[in-house]
Amino acid sequence: MKMKEKARFFQFFSDLKLRNKLILSFFTLIILPLGGYFYLSSEQQYKQFLNRTSFSVERNFDQSFSFLSFKFQQIRTASDILISEKMLTDVMTSEGSTDDFFIQYRDFLDLKPFLSSLEDHSNIQNVKLFVNEELFYSDENINLFSLEKARQTYWFKRLMESGKGILWAPNSYFTDSEANKNEFLAVLRPFRNPNDYSELLGVIRLDIPLNMVTDILNNAAPIQNSLTYIQNSNGELVASSNLSLQQEYNIDQDQVIHSSKRDPHFVKLKKSEVYLQSKMIPGTDWYMVTVIPLEEIAAESKAMLKNSVLLLIVIGLIALLLSILISNYMTSRLTQIMRKMRNVQEGNVVALSLPPSRDEFGELIENYNYMVHKIGGLLEEQFRSGQEIKSAELKALQAQINPHFLYNTLDLMKWMARSGMTDEIGQVVTSLSKFYKLSLSGGNTIISIRDELLHVSSYMQIQSARYASKIQLDIQVDEAIMECGILKITLQPIVENAIIHGILCTDEEAGTIRIRGGLIKGNIEIIVSDDGEGMSPDTISKLLTSDLHNQTKGSGYGLRNINERIHLFYGTSYGLTFHSKPGLGTEVIIRIPMQKLQHQSNENGNQS
Repeated sequence: MKMKEKARFFQFFSDLKLRNKLILSFFTLIILPLGGYFYLSSEQQYKQFLNRTSFSVERNFDQSFSFLSFKFQQIRTASDILISEKMLTDVMTSEGSTDDFFIQYRDFLDLKPFLSSLEDHSNIQNVKLFVNEELFYSDENINLFSLEKARQTYWFKRLMESGKGILWAPNSYFTDSEANKNEFLAVLRPFRNPNDYSELLGVIRLDIPLNMVTDILNNAAPIQNSLTYIQNSNGELVASSNLSLQQEYNIDQDQVIHSSKRDPHFVKLKKSEVYLQSKMIPGTDWYMVTVIPLEEIAAESKAMLKNSVLLLIVIGLIALLLSILISNYMTSRLTQIMRKMRNVQEGNVVALSLPPSRDEFGELIENYNYMVHKIGGLLEEQFRSGQEIKSAELKALQAQINPHFLYNTLDLMKWMARSGMTDEIGQVVTSLSKFYKLSLSGGNTIISIRDELLHVSSYMQIQSARYASKIQLDIQVDEAIMECGILKITLQPIVENAIIHGILCTDEEAGTIRIRGGLIKGNIEIIVSDDGEGMSPDTISKLLTSDLHNQTKGSGYGLRNINERIHLFYGTSYGLTFHSKPGLGTEVIIRIPMQKLQHQSNENGNQS
């Protein structure tokens, strides 16, 4: 079905007038490159904008990440100071501290101001020490708390389960009455007996204001609908710049961990594609993550693309108008030539009266008028002369200067014009000009074999362009006979017959025509062979008969005409001989006497 539709499309395009083909071609040649340019430029602008935005986001992320890491490092340093403080170690390991009230009171006076001194209410909201419940100050509940009560909490359980010397705890770990949700995070450090590390003497807790962290996260997410948040290695949320977006994006923990090991990149989610960047905060098991939807990044690029499309539409309309004007100008003379050619087919031989020009069409018009003038002269001469040989010459000339061939060549030029093949059009016009000049040959009946080969070569150059170089011509003729005479337009009808009824009848529709020639027993023999379909013996027997109703009517007339002309000029001992087998090709042998020409060849060569 697709092949049929494709064939119908090509047939439809082939049937279009040259004017419409040129309009379509010019319009396409303008719009396609411009469309490609706009597409590539918009893609380039999009990539540049994406790179700029990505760079800005990365820089913003890095600044916020560095600031947050600095804050957490300060908090970590404060906890290290607590753990390593000698006074705190002495108090916690004192054996008599639980028995002597005065010693406890002295310790309380030392501990209270020391713990409070580390609270700056910016990075550290509270410093809490959980101590043995037998100490009276374990119920102070400002900086000092009961370790026994702490053992009942969820955060204590998580600290012990972690088995680490530090635990960075999100607000969700704090479910006891002292915790106000969404107000603080915490750093937890177990305080163990330095002499017996298995003995837990207390717990240090540094509470971090949650709003300090969220402020930094908000600054890291400047683009609309972007999200920056912190989560721990278990995938538990620590802090977020936007809780509603947090639930909407729902980034998988594996993606967060994987992203932290590579450069920022785009990730496909269920509903959208997002830009994802993740890094683990040094000294913690927390990941800072930024998520930005691609549609927000591409919003400005879409606006630029919309403007480009509008500009392309305006240019397209201008291109269409220019295509119509140019095609009308280019086809006006060609249309007149075609009309005159149809008149010639009907027997009305009239020259074209158009202003002279030096382009290919001007040369074609000049040669057409010259051809028409010659045809008119020959027709008049035929009318006056009753000689059979002149009649045969005229028939041959009329058969070869056939408007159908010129019309087909013009149609080929239409196709080339539609494809923008301007150089090839020039080559075809040049070959066509040479073909007709050599066809006319200044009115000479006999021309050199060199000019006859040049004539058939010009014909094959046009046919090669028409059939996409599927048909090749191979000429191997002895130089010794090149300046010998031959009836003009002898080889071209044979080559045409080999193409139409030989090569084009094969499945491949491709092949080679070979022309070989030399002296055989004092006479000239030129062999034209092809690797086409070939003919049966019955078909060969009818080729040179006068039965115009046989199956060789289309090709036989030209071959019979050549054979008759050779008989009239050179005698019946000369002429055409055929050898052919179905499927193996055909061989035509032209036998004529050797007759040297003096100056005619050079004159014809100058004309061509």
